[in-house]
Amino acid sequence: MVKTKSVYDLVEESDGERILVTRYWPRGLSKERLRLTEYRKELAPSVELLKHWKSQQISWDEYQMRYHKEMLERHETVKRLAERAKHGTITLLCFEREDNPCCHRDLLKRLIENEERNVE
Repeated sequence: MVKTKSVYDLVEESDGERILVTRYWPRGLSKERLRLTEYRKELAPSVELLKHWKSQQISWDEYQMRYHKEMLERHETVKRLAERAKHGTITLLCFEREDNPCCHRDLLKRLIENEERNVE
């Protein structure tokens, strides 16, 4: 199972493996506070893509397309996460609030879930 949360949400036992998927470390939050299993910044959007999105140079559709393209280069990492999700819970963490529909964390969740269907 794949879940998503903001780094500012409470840590819960049901989170399973907590994986930070941001380009930058969350300011003011310690490793102890986050209780991370791992930090995978390569699963975050590239610096260039983040810059274009944050400065509103690209649409959400363009952002999604470019993020998916970037993740093609990280297929093996996504596949390994899918294998782990098939046998337990992983929670993807990002800065954005959980109710923000425009976050790469949700795109990554879908990629992992799609790959999970292919894992034996």
